[in-house]
Amino acid sequence: MSKRYNLKVWCAAWMAVMVLALAGCGGNKAASGNGDKSDKPILIGMSTEATGDNAMNSINLYQGVQIAVDQINAKGGLHGRTVELVVRDTEQNPTRGISIIRDFGQKEGVLGAVGGFYSTVMLAQSPIIMDEKFPFVVATSNVPASVESGMPWTFGVRMNANITAQYALQFINKYFATDKIAILHENGGYGKGAAAAMTKALEEKGLKPVAVESFDNAKDKDMTAQVNHAKEAGAEVIYLFGQGAGNGYVLQAMDKLGWKVPIVGENGMANKGVQEVGQQLAEGTYAIQTANFNVDQTREPAAAFLKDFTAKFGHIPTTFASAAQGYDGAMMLFQAIERTELTGNLKKDREAVKNTLETNLGQYSGVIKDWDQAFTKDNHDAIDVHSYLMSVWKDGKLVVSDKQ
Repeated sequence: MSKRYNLKVWCAAWMAVMVLALAGCGGNKAASGNGDKSDKPILIGMSTEATGDNAMNSINLYQGVQIAVDQINAKGGLHGRTVELVVRDTEQNPTRGISIIRDFGQKEGVLGAVGGFYSTVMLAQSPIIMDEKFPFVVATSNVPASVESGMPWTFGVRMNANITAQYALQFINKYFATDKIAILHENGGYGKGAAAAMTKALEEKGLKPVAVESFDNAKDKDMTAQVNHAKEAGAEVIYLFGQGAGNGYVLQAMDKLGWKVPIVGENGMANKGVQEVGQQLAEGTYAIQTANFNVDQTREPAAAFLKDFTAKFGHIPTTFASAAQGYDGAMMLFQAIERTELTGNLKKDREAVKNTLETNLGQYSGVIKDWDQAFTKDNHDAIDVHSYLMSVWKDGKLVVSDKQ
């Protein structure tokens, strides 16, 4: 994370990428992704947020998927056909997100799709994906229902909030020897999902959070009241699920009150906005990730991914998990397509790819780890407690923690 970008630069760059992507996809509606024996491209939908306060985060998801597409096409594509992304911006609007899924299913003719950064939109899209019946890889949305309400067509390569809470609770008990946890979360799907999951994980142990406080990530800048409630409740650890700057304002409030306890979060704590707002206050805070690109990559697939990513975009990913999960999720979908005998009938081919994901994906060696049949008919979440990597802010960089 040696390079720093302001919001306007990031959004401008992201929009430029999106314009090029949309322009490249716009003239190919006739090139159906229906698995025929022609040389037409195989179309893959990409539903993400190019505008709104999550644009800086979702760009990592898009970029990870784009590297997967580039690598596959460099090897000759799938079944001798190139892969082409059909990129659509949800604008963080659930209604628009639903319309995009309908278009993917009925107009664009995609064989499958990837997306799911903004949980509020993904929760609206999942049941529609089940209606449209095409495989969709949910690469970031943490809410369990993001996958569960779209099964059997939704497949998670994301940090499921229930699994994350279990991992976090084990980590907190091991290293901080306490169960006095306060949950501070943004009031959208991402934060609510995390709060519900941690509450459930505590209840299973006969416990409950000492405080649960919410905030509007886009509007609230003074978190003094929420933080003070947690302090007065006797919290000894904060489970923090805002996005970037919102988490930074929580750090500011803690500093204002002269209160310092360990903070454990996830993607929102990995966001560079934590550093931009919290600055030195972010030092020593923890972010649960599935990858870390500020260290040498010991896994060959991860090293190759990082090399290609930096060559294409000029920097390492800024939200590690989003990029890694986008890449691995897309690659799993592509492997399933390659292992499926396509017939030319879009409905049958979508069903066949879905069945391959569930029963015949086989071994896959990715950025995050090695999988042996990542999905089953009953389990559509590839990420488990053994997929996590605890990271910590140190000297302005998110590095791998010595506490794992």
